[in-house]
Amino acid sequence: MNIKENIHTSHSLKSQDDDESDNYHYQLTDGEKYLLTDGEADWLFNWVKGKYVIADHLIDNIEETDQGYVYTMESIGLGEALEQDQCFPKAVMLSDDTALQAIFFYSACEPAFLEF
Repeated sequence: MNIKENIHTSHSLKSQDDDESDNYHYQLTDGEKYLLTDGEADWLFNWVKGKYVIADHLIDNIEETDQGYVYTMESIGLGEALEQDQCFPKAVMLSDDTALQAIFFYSACEPAFLEF
């Protein structure tokens, strides 16, 4: 994480990858921030916007900065969006190689879990 700005990047997260264990460094808590890559922003605005609930969730939780598009984690809404798109815990049409997909996988709160 970039301490000065407190914004995670794809590079900062992927540099912590370890083939020996789970990659829980992708598990962000509510309020943590992530800077979308150009490819992730392209996926959001040119492929899924207006078609999938995950796009609405991201857009509602994104701010455009000098650096680019910054998503603020909101795990319950993320889980609900992925479930409504019927693909929990991953987003449709997003490569498993992206940090954003890993964030979804490790961070989304499963709506069924909240029913108890």
